[in-house]
Amino acid sequence: MKDEVLKVADIVSYQVADIQEHLVQSAYVFLSNLAVSPKLQDPDSDECRRFVVELLPLYSSYVNIGVPNRNGILTCNGMPLSQAVDVSDRSYIRDAITGRYFTSSGVQVDRVTGVPTVNFAYPILNQQNINDVVGAAVVVISLEWWRSFMERSQLPPRSVAYILDANNQSVATYPPGIKYVPPAVLDRFWRSEDGVNRVFHKRQIMDDEGNVQLTFLTGVAVDTALSAVNKRYIMITMVFSVLIILVLILMHFFFMRSILKPLNVLTDLAIRLGRNEKMPTNSPIGVKEMDYLQRRFLEMASLKQKAEQDIIEQAQTDRLTGISNRDAFSQILSDSLAQVDPQHGKLAVILLDLDNFKEINDTRGHEVGDAILQQIADRLIQYPFYAKCISRLGGDEFVFLFDDQQVDLSKVLMLAENIHSLVKQPYFVFNDNVMVSASCGVAVYPDDGRDSRALMGAVDQAMYHAKASGRNCVKRFDWSLQQALLDKVELIKDLNKALKNDEFFLVYQPIVDQAGKASKFEALIRWNHPEKGLVSPDQFIPAAEESGLIIDIGDWVIQEAKTALSTLQIARGQDVQIGVNVSPLQLLNRREGANVFLSSLMTDSGESNHGADETNGLIVEITENLLMELDEHTRQVLLDFRKNGIQVALDDFGTGYSSLAYIMNYDIDFLKIDQSFVQTLGPESSSSSLCEAIISMAHKLGITVVAEGVETRQQADLLLQFGCDYLQGYYFAKPLRLEEAIIYPIQQTL
Repeated sequence: MKDEVLKVADIVSYQVADIQEHLVQSAYVFLSNLAVSPKLQDPDSDECRRFVVELLPLYSSYVNIGVPNRNGILTCNGMPLSQAVDVSDRSYIRDAITGRYFTSSGVQVDRVTGVPTVNFAYPILNQQNINDVVGAAVVVISLEWWRSFMERSQLPPRSVAYILDANNQSVATYPPGIKYVPPAVLDRFWRSEDGVNRVFHKRQIMDDEGNVQLTFLTGVAVDTALSAVNKRYIMITMVFSVLIILVLILMHFFFMRSILKPLNVLTDLAIRLGRNEKMPTNSPIGVKEMDYLQRRFLEMASLKQKAEQDIIEQAQTDRLTGISNRDAFSQILSDSLAQVDPQHGKLAVILLDLDNFKEINDTRGHEVGDAILQQIADRLIQYPFYAKCISRLGGDEFVFLFDDQQVDLSKVLMLAENIHSLVKQPYFVFNDNVMVSASCGVAVYPDDGRDSRALMGAVDQAMYHAKASGRNCVKRFDWSLQQALLDKVELIKDLNKALKNDEFFLVYQPIVDQAGKASKFEALIRWNHPEKGLVSPDQFIPAAEESGLIIDIGDWVIQEAKTALSTLQIARGQDVQIGVNVSPLQLLNRREGANVFLSSLMTDSGESNHGADETNGLIVEITENLLMELDEHTRQVLLDFRKNGIQVALDDFGTGYSSLAYIMNYDIDFLKIDQSFVQTLGPESSSSSLCEAIISMAHKLGITVVAEGVETRQQADLLLQFGCDYLQGYYFAKPLRLEEAIIYPIQQTL
């Protein structure tokens, strides 16, 4: 009985929290689409008011839609207003306008509707100037949906439920108006102040930073249920008593022996039913009334067992696709591992994750995404894979379990390829064909893991290896993946210490012009690990970018290079410049804003002028791939460089896929020919033609050319013959410490 009540409380709380999470996600999609409507560009206009008034009745989930202006004054509102409402003191509206991101109020009393609500806001950008925020689009969701849900949930009488805000204060109750009394314990029987025994269960909604937004607390009353069971048992006992008395009177001593056995059977059934034990299948007793009672007992036990099974199946079924969910898969995998022979038996797990599925939801809507997931599930369960279990883990992940009879590595890999091909076939959704690809990982027990956690970790790594290999493929787990992951974790941990312990240092490689003058240097980072010695940048830069540490490391490089620049300019002249490599993450970083990053690059020479007539002491070096992935934010940063006299060099030119249009649009100052072309230079080599063409093309576009990796006199002569403006490489000098760079000859003989 206790387990049933706990399941009811858990299911109700889970459903409420799930509905709330769905409302948050749907509010984000709705507001992000609404914010780009031209009719909201002037939140104080009649056009805006008419638009939201017409829009509000179309969305039953929202009790109000409003558009406060940039000052937090609300006149554009879906519900009638007698006068403008000042909502500027609402922190979530201020955060949406100033921070330019999607925000939530938590629970509050809405000033327009006057009822407890959860509000969401999304910034509205000026379509003529995206740096200008004209206001915020706001939707209001009443908590009345929660009370309606609780009324439909058919909880036992005298059950209660509460919604608590982020401060653990009650903001809504069911039934309405009851006093909130915090339960002393959860998931156990507890007698409240009103004398009612209840079982309380809690579910929480978190924001993106892990902070609690809402808490759903459900208290299921058990007294009525226990009373009903007790009354039923009392009634049964009374019936038995009456029957026994009648039988004793009618049969007396003659039928005592024939009655004793049936009574023992019925008594045993009554005890088993009361203890929730398994009911035996008994043959007929031979007495009509006793056989009837026995059948009734068995029917009651069967109905009770079926009800429990229905609850379990609902808890283990994915509501969108109808197939089993993560909980069911975990249970089946655990049971299978317990049954399989670790010496000779095998199990296989295939994990499928759709590629770029978020883009489908973002561009076509979640309805299309949900329809695709349903069609995928239908295909997978109808295709004869003979899997022991096919489940949806959540989101766009599906998992397959194959038992000992089908587990042969070549066969499993072939099954994975078949699954991969099946998913790639087009989907016809809402009169349109949609293409989807997937990445698959394969892991086998016991080779790749001897328990469920290790096995799922292995197949997860295999799937991510498929993602990293270009997506749309199948990869088998390899222990080298595990070791690579451990090495990466260890490397990132060491990188965290390296910056704090001053383990990084910069070296400077000279760049000479056609006359042999070394007036430019490229700053290159080096890491002196206390145990491993010098670690190559090729090893630690990718890990730093993946972990986000590259932002702090990049800031350190810029400050170190600026300090070195001042020293070099004193020793070698004010025209000395230093090139610093900038990661795409530094340009994309919005933690401190583009203006802060731009200011960090400005040197004394750059700050003294008021335009781009004079050049800055630091040159920003970026890669070709960055130009291919520009968003509006990064594009504006590059244009701001030009306005402030900061020159930009396109590093490793020729290894990426950038077009001339990118180079012309963003006023690149320098092209740095990649050393792979320079090192194969020769009088008759194809590299010579390529280098000559690149130099000629760049000069016609007004771009200066630097050749990297010059190691021989012949290479230098050919590049100068082609008209290359600057040369860099071991032929002139390896990267130097600052004290060596200071005394490096100002003029070289070419």
